[in-house]
This record gives sequence, C-alpha cells and structure tokens, in this order.
Amino acid sequence: MINSNKQKLRLTVLTALFAAVTAVMTAFVKINTGINEGYIHFGDSVIYLTACILPMPYACVSAAVGGGLADLLAGAAVWAPITAVIKALNALPFAIVHSPKFAKAPNKILSKATVPIPILSGMITIFGYLLAESIMYNFASALTSVPFSVVQAVGSAAVFYALSFSLDKIKFKNRLFK
Repeated sequence: MINSNKQKLRLTVLTALFAAVTAVMTAFVKINTGINEGYIHFGDSVIYLTACILPMPYACVSAAVGGGLADLLAGAAVWAPITAVIKALNALPFAIVHSPKFAKAPNKILSKATVPIPILSGMITIFGYLLAESIMYNFASALTSVPFSVVQAVGSAAVFYALSFSLDKIKFKNRLFK
C-alpha cells in the first residue's frame, strides 16, 4: 500500500502527464476546419481515458489544463478559458461513473457504465462551443461549427473505445496503481 503523500505525488504527476498528452493530441494532432478558428482533434479521447483512470478532481484538472494549454500552443489563446471549462465538464461524467461510490468495475476503463458516456461528453463539447461561439460571433456562424464538433466527438469516442479496450486487455489500471 502506498502512503498518502506518495499517492498524492503519483496522482499529481499523472495529472500533469495526462494534461501534457491532452495538449499535444489537441494542439498538434489536428485538422483545421477554417471555421471560427476551429479544428478537429482527438485530445478528447485522452480526456475520456484520463477521467476513467484518475479520481475526480485530478481528472478535471488534467482536462482543463491540457485543453487550455492546447489552445495557447495552437495560437488560439482567446479560447483557452472557455476550453478549460468545457474540457473539465467533459471529464466530469467519466469521473463520476468511475468514482468509488459508483464504479462496479473500478479496475476497468471500459464498462457498461462508460460505454454511453462519450455521447454525453460529446454533447457537452458540441453545446459548450455552440454557446461560446454564439456569444463570441453570432448564432448563425456558431451553427457552421456544429458538424465539425460532431465529427470530433464521434472520432474521439471511437478512439476512446479502441484504446480503453486495449488498455483493459493489458490490465493498465492495475499496473499503473500497483
């Protein structure tokens, strides 16, 4: 059993590591859409995985920092605060179903509880950015981004399912928290 200080340090380091991976997968592995400074990325799949691996506050912090940092790195600093809030909200449903209170299979990433969560998280992304773009631009302009947000959400869900299935096969969570 790891003592409390070592556990907190391990969780803090993992939070920073997952935030960095989220930032890289968002800022540098992307397809520019040319609409409202937007781009399609698969950093959300890292957020989904992180929220299934780390406890609630760490998962949300990792998502917020990673998403916000990605906007800064991608030259879209105006979006960083908005993204930080939306990405923390993306992590929340995953973190809730993986909390000790609700998790039926705590050592698995993919479970009956997590299968539908990418849909909810994708809706948070779609409507979060629709609201933000409506405020920053206008509603008509914001609507043009919705199809790209849907593609991003579907792609991120597919990557999440594939990676979580693979990580569960190698018992990743058991190995990470030995």
